[in-house]
Amino acid sequence: MVFLREQQKEFYLGWKFLTSLGTVLRLLYPRLDYAALFTLISIICAAGYEVVSFNSGTIIGKFYNALLSRNESYFWDLFWKATLIYFGQTLLQATTSFATWLLYLAMRRNLVTTLHQLYYRKNAYYTLNSVDNAGIDNPDQRLTQDAERMCSTLAKNIFPYILISPGVIAWYTYKTWATAGGFGVAIIYLYFLLGVVANRILVSPLTKWTARVEKFEGDLRFKHVTVRNKAEESTFYNAAEFEEFESNRFLMRLLRTQLAATLWKYPAQFLQNFFDYYGAVLSYVIQVFPIFIFKSYEDMDAPTLAQQISNNAFYFIYLINSFTRLTDLALSLGEMAGYSQRIAELVNYMEHLNEEDGDAFGGNNDQTKSANLLVTENLCYSTPGDSEDLVSDLTLKIPKDKTLLITGLSGVGKSSLLRVIRDLWKPRSGSIKRGFTLESAMFIPQRPYLPPGRLSLRQQVIFPQIDNELHSEHIDNNKILNILEALRLRTLISMCGGLADPSNFEWQETLSPGEQQRLSIARVLYHQPSFVFLDEATSSLSVDAETKIYELFKKHGISYVSSGHRPTLRPFHDMELQLQGKDDWKLVQLDDTEETQEKL
Repeated sequence: MVFLREQQKEFYLGWKFLTSLGTVLRLLYPRLDYAALFTLISIICAAGYEVVSFNSGTIIGKFYNALLSRNESYFWDLFWKATLIYFGQTLLQATTSFATWLLYLAMRRNLVTTLHQLYYRKNAYYTLNSVDNAGIDNPDQRLTQDAERMCSTLAKNIFPYILISPGVIAWYTYKTWATAGGFGVAIIYLYFLLGVVANRILVSPLTKWTARVEKFEGDLRFKHVTVRNKAEESTFYNAAEFEEFESNRFLMRLLRTQLAATLWKYPAQFLQNFFDYYGAVLSYVIQVFPIFIFKSYEDMDAPTLAQQISNNAFYFIYLINSFTRLTDLALSLGEMAGYSQRIAELVNYMEHLNEEDGDAFGGNNDQTKSANLLVTENLCYSTPGDSEDLVSDLTLKIPKDKTLLITGLSGVGKSSLLRVIRDLWKPRSGSIKRGFTLESAMFIPQRPYLPPGRLSLRQQVIFPQIDNELHSEHIDNNKILNILEALRLRTLISMCGGLADPSNFEWQETLSPGEQQRLSIARVLYHQPSFVFLDEATSSLSVDAETKIYELFKKHGISYVSSGHRPTLRPFHDMELQLQGKDDWKLVQLDDTEETQEKL
């Protein structure tokens, strides 16, 4: 059960964006690696492109000069020189694009692998998805789609130009000042400032709407994933009409949000295009200063004047374009701000979870050396976010050489107690001491988990151990075969073509509930922990199959704690904890003495 917080969070292009960007950048550049290398290569290629662009821009004026002066030999010299320049320019442009793609790949690898590290450390993924989401919607989407779009926007649209733009602007400011004076420079800078102010007003809401669109995209995707995973259950209910209605409801909410985001983007896009195209007109207005006001070119002949005017137009337009490219980046920054703040919010919460004190298992040597498997004193626990206890004042002492059966009606707190023992849920009060480590114990959940990915049967049996070239020599195939034989699962080998061959199906979708539970038990018999905790892990099996499993546990010296409903489980256990409601529990010794400990 997950405690959901649904408050609407808003993200803006402001100080919060800068702090979130700092959080994400330290994940993108955790060390000097390929991301840093490709960033440097991208900057060098982009800078080289700007140098060549300067030469390609000024050579046009020379063509005017050659044509107006009717100098054919000079014209052909310029032709071959221009050919080489444009070849170099296009080569550098393609190389810059290629380098930014490599930068995107390196960034995404660094970001997502670090996010995975935080997500899977100290069971943060369980807390986010099953306990308390802390108001963080769709963490899976933030790890995948948001991270991808963040890296794509940053590497391809923003880097490397934003890093070299100061140098480019400084150079063309100098060239403009030299020809049009301070008045020409002032006009261009004022034009840019107007664009910045207008963009700041229009682009800031885009950050909020981008984040909202991403949230509802995740909700729609999650709805379809749920339908895919629960298709059979839904079909049994004849729920196609309901599923269609709900899917369309999620879709319409997304489309309304996208429409609102588009309406905000429209004036920003208009302004961006206006500043892009009107700059060409402004460049000719600035020509007024050297030609009509300063009369700088009075002594020039027509070919030289044409060359000068062409060069001036290039300087002015390039300086204007350098600024408008920055204002164009505002749209990308507005969208990226939404991604970065969603990712940073997830990172900050996961880092907070990872910093919490926490090894409840084996932190105390005296505790693990104790003769007791579990000791609780006045233990009270409830579901996350619920103020009412499921069980209160539970006081137990379970020796390691005894087996325990936990019984009670559905919803009374059997599975919840196992979650508390596993330290997935925190008790509300009281204490619990565990005389085992996670390395010496296994927990088998009520719903079998068979990881997707068309994995081999061997990987499913040795899970959570990894089956790869590094570990394969330590895997005992004969042991696996004997276990499959004992659990009547030998036919699974022929289903997938071999023990180590990848399957052409997903195990979770193909096996029956009983086969899934037996495969989960096979993992216990393969790893042979000292202790195993079973949450109704044999509920889909026959009594005979269940008997066989407990006999195998005893044969291999595996002590166990079970939860379940069947009275046939009692003969395999030494003690029974009967949960009968919040204030009523009973511990019964399942032997001839029938000793009983009850809450007073």
